[in-house]
Amino acid sequence: MKFKIVFYLFLFVCIILFFQLINTNKILNHQDRMIQSQNNLQLRLKDSVSSLEDLLSVRQYFTLEENTEISNTIKAELLSYNLNGKLQELIKDLPIEERFLIDNVQLVNAYWVLIGFRSSKSKGQAFLTYHKTTKGIEFNTLVSVINSL
Repeated sequence: MKFKIVFYLFLFVCIILFFQLINTNKILNHQDRMIQSQNNLQLRLKDSVSSLEDLLSVRQYFTLEENTEISNTIKAELLSYNLNGKLQELIKDLPIEERFLIDNVQLVNAYWVLIGFRSSKSKGQAFLTYHKTTKGIEFNTLVSVINSL
């Protein structure tokens, strides 16, 4: 009788230990998969950050942001074409029936400016040169591209 009680007790303990072993194995495998997915995500994010840093370094190379006074003056002068509606005079290829407004200005260097403009039906970009005169800043259009929306 004592033997049977000890045997059943031993069998019960073995079953519980076996269950714990399998359950612990499943938990560890799940945690391992979660850690690996986090590592993969971290690697992808590091790659994204490095590619964005490369893109930013190129963008900063082709800009004139350190001279904010000139930059602000040129941007204000170009945005004044929105108020006066004189963008048609600056860019000759614009359709007359549409009103275009400048929405982006990017200074490339001490001589060039990129602008983006749009209307309700079209959008476009232009590559301009600029130089200071006694009247202010004078712009000349080198190339412009207009695309329909």
